[in-house]
Parts: sequence; C-alpha cells; structure tokens
Amino acid sequence: MQLGNGTEALFWEDRWLHGQRIQELAPRVYDLVPPRTRNLRMVSTAMEDGSWAMDISSNFGPETLQQFLALWQ
Repeated sequence: MQLGNGTEALFWEDRWLHGQRIQELAPRVYDLVPPRTRNLRMVSTAMEDGSWAMDISSNFGPETLQQFLALWQ
C-alpha cells in the first residue's frame, strides 16, 4: 500500500505499517478498539495528534501493554 499523506489509509485496518496491519503486529491492542473506530480512524489524523492511543479501551494486561509499547515506538 502506498501511504502518501495517510488521508486514504485506515490506521487500524490497512497494511500501512511495514506492510502489515495493526492486527498482525499487536492483536491484543487491536481487539481493544471498537469496530466502528477501526473503520473510521485514518493514519493521518491518528499520527498527527496521537489519537490512535485514545481509541484503545483501558483493559490492559501485561501482554497488551507490551504490544502497545512496541506499537508506540
């Protein structure tokens, strides 16, 4: 996928990060994002203000936290 400026790529659903979807890289984090949000959040806005982190519910266990931190980097 050609990312461009991120206005046409969905943050949670498209293969924009190293050719992979977030679900493949951080499945536990992905599972904590409501489906409606997954289908609306664009890469451009998610990265601009860090809003992607606010999409995730707060039910973090140790493994989820580890995936979140890896994704944050």
